[in-house]
Formats: sequence, C-alpha cells, structure tokens
Amino acid sequence: MATGVLYPPRLPMIERTALRLMIGMGVPIASAVVMEQLPKTGVADVPFAFQVEQQTLPPGSYSVKQSDLGRSIRIQSEKSAGTSLNCVAVKHKFGKAQGARLVFENHAGRYFLSEIWFDADGRGLILQQSPLAPKPASDATDQTVRNIRFQ
Repeated sequence: MATGVLYPPRLPMIERTALRLMIGMGVPIASAVVMEQLPKTGVADVPFAFQVEQQTLPPGSYSVKQSDLGRSIRIQSEKSAGTSLNCVAVKHKFGKAQGARLVFENHAGRYFLSEIWFDADGRGLILQQSPLAPKPASDATDQTVRNIRFQ
C-alpha cells in the first residue's frame, strides 16, 4: 500500500564512498586556497630606525600588511597614523621555516628592511634594495642581519 511519500533513490555503496572521499578531500583543499588569498598581517616592535626603499622610519611598533595577491605591502606605525609606507615585493623566496618575521640588513650602523616572512612555512617576500644600501660586493665585514619576530 502506497503512503504517498517518495524517497530518493539510494546510491550504491561505492558511489557513497566516492562522494564522501571527494567532499573529505575537497573541503580542506578549497579552504587552503581561500586562506592563501586573504591578506596577511603582522605587528612587530622594531627597536631601531630603519630604511625601506627611500624612506627612513623611526623605531616603534609597526603593522605590516600584505595585499594585491602578495606583491604590495603596507607598513604603518601603530602609534603615529601619519607614519606609513607602501612598497612592492620584488620576488618571493622559499627557505627554511623560521617563523613570521622582518629581516633587516645592517650596513655600517644603518638598518635596511630586506625581507618579510608572514608564514612560518618558509615563504618570504624580498623587497627592493634601497639605493642608499651598499651593494653586496662592498665591505661584507661590516654587514649583519637582524630578525624581528611578529607578535
């Protein structure tokens, strides 16, 4: 005797397993792709004045934000709204995972921001070298690198 309720046809066991497998693998992959497209940010306390491209920024707490699919970077002082800078990454760099950080090169007592690492997975951004920074072939004995971790 018919009750008037129609049930959807049942999927065979193999099709249900394949559907579950596709959903189980597809959701994490889609989530990772979406997360990669989101802008990345970090805040770092820089205890010294530093040079980015052609501008010198004073010591302080800086918010660093990546946008424009990873090429454009905005560096802004947390305390002074007027102290900000937009710069462009020259290239991406892959290396040993060392944590999210800013990398500064010190040439004769002057610091130059050279790399930004938002992820702890070994992917970083290389900034355009300041015209005021000495070329790598110059006196390398007076050159050091300093890392400042994001909070």
